Amino acid sequence: MTKTRGAADIISTITVAVLFIVILLLVVFGASSYRHGTQARSDSDNDRAVLSYVITAVKDSDGEVKARDFDGAPGISIPGKGGYEQKIYMKDGRLLQEYSRTDASPDPEDALEIGKTDIFEAEFIDGGLLKIKTSSGCSYVDTGR
Repeated sequence: MTKTRGAADIISTITVAVLFIVILLLVVFGASSYRHGTQARSDSDNDRAVLSYVITAVKDSDGEVKARDFDGAPGISIPGKGGYEQKIYMKDGRLLQEYSRTDASPDPEDALEIGKTDIFEAEFIDGGLLKIKTSSGCSYVDTGR
């Protein structure tokens, strides 16, 4: 009778161990899937936020928005008061915003990061229509030129 009980104990132990490993793998897989989904959503939110921020800055401007090149970095400038301007430009995959003197070169160390993007292009088409392109797509803003 002890041999039968010993075999039953071994089978029970193996069954519990296999179930434990399966449950552990399910937890690890679920956590990995959740992390991947959360990262994808965060990236998507960032892409939309970057484009929205630039569009809003252009719409809120009182002066003439210019598509410019800041030391090799594509960007736009929005005039402010007293010889200052808002500079929005891309540097190293980051879209940056800086408020500085009109004649000053951009300084990424002093700029605020709007978000990450692989693409930033701004060009005027059809008069006052500004085409803004980022990783999330492109949009058009009427600047009233």
